[in-house]
Amino acid sequence: MLTSLGRDHFAPSRRDVLRGAAAVGAGLLLPGASRLSVIAAGEQLIFLTWGGDFATGVRVAFSDPFQEQTGATIQDVTPFSYGKFQTAMENGNPESYDLMWFDDDSEPYRAGTAGMLEELNYDLIPNAKQVIEEVRQPFSVSPYMTMYTAAYREDNYPDKAPNSWQDFWDTEQFPCARSFGTWVGGVLEAALMADGVAPADLYPLDQDRAYAKLDELRPSIRVFHDTQQSAQVDQMLSQGEISMVLTWSTDSVRKHLAGEPINVIHNQGFWFSPAIGIAKGTEYLDLAHEFLNILLDAKAQRRFVKAWVTSPSNPEANDALSDEERKMVVAGNLDVMVHLDPKYYAENLAQLQERYDNWRVQ
Repeated sequence: MLTSLGRDHFAPSRRDVLRGAAAVGAGLLLPGASRLSVIAAGEQLIFLTWGGDFATGVRVAFSDPFQEQTGATIQDVTPFSYGKFQTAMENGNPESYDLMWFDDDSEPYRAGTAGMLEELNYDLIPNAKQVIEEVRQPFSVSPYMTMYTAAYREDNYPDKAPNSWQDFWDTEQFPCARSFGTWVGGVLEAALMADGVAPADLYPLDQDRAYAKLDELRPSIRVFHDTQQSAQVDQMLSQGEISMVLTWSTDSVRKHLAGEPINVIHNQGFWFSPAIGIAKGTEYLDLAHEFLNILLDAKAQRRFVKAWVTSPSNPEANDALSDEERKMVVAGNLDVMVHLDPKYYAENLAQLQERYDNWRVQ
């Protein structure tokens, strides 16, 4: 009878099988194949990431070319959640995650300082020199920048469009219902700017002042929508249930470009970079760095923004956007937008979220 120890001893792991396949494949490579291809042939990176149209864009722009260049494969596991990732890492990473695409750029800072991510070796990511400084973090990088800002119905304000958080709070000049999300990100900053605080003076957040300003707007907040459910926001805006909302802006930008009466406020809007990190202890550290390097390549980012209209972090890829698209995304508005401070959120999110949740339900 084979004991448990015997089964563990004789049953090869996923990594063992792939390593063996790589060794066989390396011997079959044609002359001229790169050294990286020889090393990586048959290897597999497990990528905890996002699905849907976003995933299609990622695969076309980054994953498929990476596989062609290295001989390795990318296995997507969706959807990402910080809790799923944290549980795995606290239990020895039984799922063998190698890469993960976080919600923003504060989560990898938090995970990295907790010992769950590898600190990046930028000597292995030469393309990082081409991207904007803000997306190069100690534990992560990002190929794009996204917006989290106010969206509104243009047909409700035909004479004058709202253009600031002060306008968002001005329910006399800009009437109709508002909505905030369940996530605290951006809410306190919006309230402070509505109260006259300059973007450069936001952090650390004056929470008491922010909540005093939020109390003023509370009667006009019809719903606190689930921040993770963009479909709910789309429906409420389309049906006129709300007129202004703090939300992810990708869908609103798409609607505007398609001719629908939906627009976004770039001035004082928020941007950040959903970032990718490398799991602590991965067996494929160099290979994972190579994937991050491809993420920052201008040609790869051009492919990405063609599939998913957004702002590339490599300015050389901005030419992939039409003039109209660029006007609508971060790339054309970076000088008037606010970067949600990743370090501040990494260090203070729990307390910020708890106080916001208590305020929402009171």
